[in-house]
Amino acid sequence: MKFVASSIYHKAVRLALSEGLPSDAFKHHQQSRELQQESKHIPIDLLFEIYELADQHLKPGFGLRQGKQLDSDDYGTLGLSLKTCWRAKEVFYRVERFMVLITDHGSLRIEEDNENTRLILYRNPGRKGVEIANEATFVMLKGILHEVTGQKIHPVAVQFKHSSEAVQDFFEYFQCPVSFDQKVYSLQYKNKDIDISTIKADKSIQQYLIERMNEEKKGIHANADWMLKEIHQLIKDALPGGIPSLIEVAEHLGMSARTLKRRLAEKELSFRDLVQKIQREIAVDRIRNTNQSMAEIAFQTGFSEQSSFNRAFKRWTGQSPADFRKTN
Repeated sequence: MKFVASSIYHKAVRLALSEGLPSDAFKHHQQSRELQQESKHIPIDLLFEIYELADQHLKPGFGLRQGKQLDSDDYGTLGLSLKTCWRAKEVFYRVERFMVLITDHGSLRIEEDNENTRLILYRNPGRKGVEIANEATFVMLKGILHEVTGQKIHPVAVQFKHSSEAVQDFFEYFQCPVSFDQKVYSLQYKNKDIDISTIKADKSIQQYLIERMNEEKKGIHANADWMLKEIHQLIKDALPGGIPSLIEVAEHLGMSARTLKRRLAEKELSFRDLVQKIQREIAVDRIRNTNQSMAEIAFQTGFSEQSSFNRAFKRWTGQSPADFRKTN
């Protein structure tokens, strides 16, 4: 499951409501456990859906309007770090390095030559919500440069991979050539324009904030697979009573079977493969580390008959359970 900072979602919601989007259009979002618990990060699909509803019901250019209202305060520790960067160009490098603190959907790469610095966004537009998110990202970055320097710094070229009905609006905002239907998402600045000091440049604070961000980054990676951990425990606990269904596990997680299936697919997993992986792990552990009978282990791994367990175990390991115990 890909995530995004909840502050970005809430700003999009407030903007969409202020422009006339009916709240009933996304009433089902209230069922999200992350929103109910006021989590720092939420499923990014919720943000994409707001963007898509805005595109359907509001005037064109919602990505531009969303990006213009985003500022450093929406990005937590990363936002503080951007304010105190030593030079304006460091904003790009800081976002490239710590983008995961805001979202794990997509990535950034910086290309720099003697004259220009080019930021390339790798987040392919598989749906309209992603297109709008990419627009908001570039608009936000230009706004951040103005915020941290106090100067209106314009890029020299902006490229989007998708098309838009608000081309003129984007041109007026960026004040440079803006191209759509291109091969890449890119934002390009002259080096001389962004090689300037920020208003609150502070190297000592920078070091402290970088250490903080590294810790946050570790925490995000550690919790990235929370769903898999919960599913693993649910299936493990349920196996002695039989293999649970996808619907049963989804209900325990507070989501639909379709949503769970999609989120597993994002991790290149199927529910069936996951169940068999857990069965195998339990079986191997019990055979290797306990004196339990094969019948007991078969029961604990969800098999009603030992013969079915024996066949499955041989398919998993290439050995019968008895032979595996002898050699391990």
